[in-house]
Amino acid sequence: MDLRIEPCTAADLSRLLAGPVDPRSAAHHRERSALQDSGEATYLLAWRGAENVGRATLYHRSKYAAVRARHPGTAEINALEATPQGQGIGSALIAAAEAIAARRGHDAVGLAVEPGNSRARRLYERLGYFPWGHGEVIDIWTEPRPGGDVEHRDPCDYLRKALPREDSAPAR
Repeated sequence: MDLRIEPCTAADLSRLLAGPVDPRSAAHHRERSALQDSGEATYLLAWRGAENVGRATLYHRSKYAAVRARHPGTAEINALEATPQGQGIGSALIAAAEAIAARRGHDAVGLAVEPGNSRARRLYERLGYFPWGHGEVIDIWTEPRPGGDVEHRDPCDYLRKALPREDSAPAR
């Protein structure tokens, strides 16, 4: 069945929240949909038929102050998830995010990866992402829990990929 990747719609959000759903996933979907509604991000969903098989958020500017200071034109992929893995879903989500970033005029796309996540890092490097050369970033995020939210502070490597300029002609 064909893989389809599109920004989340209100109908998609309703479908994702219907029936039994993990409270953390529901909170994630609501948060990312709200980021898209505010214009801060594009919340991409991957579908095979009616089944959601992946998601990623493309921030229209980096979450990290150090990245924004050095590379203000960098968009950023966050919370990439593909199920099942190893079927090209993650690669397709990244390609879709890069295409949106390029259309929006960004000169690069970045992402943070935990140092121990070697499988993800191999994927990113295979797709053309390289260390940005300015040290780690700290990914701060909140996990909603029934007894109270938990804040995480994860040191991550930051990788960037330059995007082709729309006005540049191919080399001869």
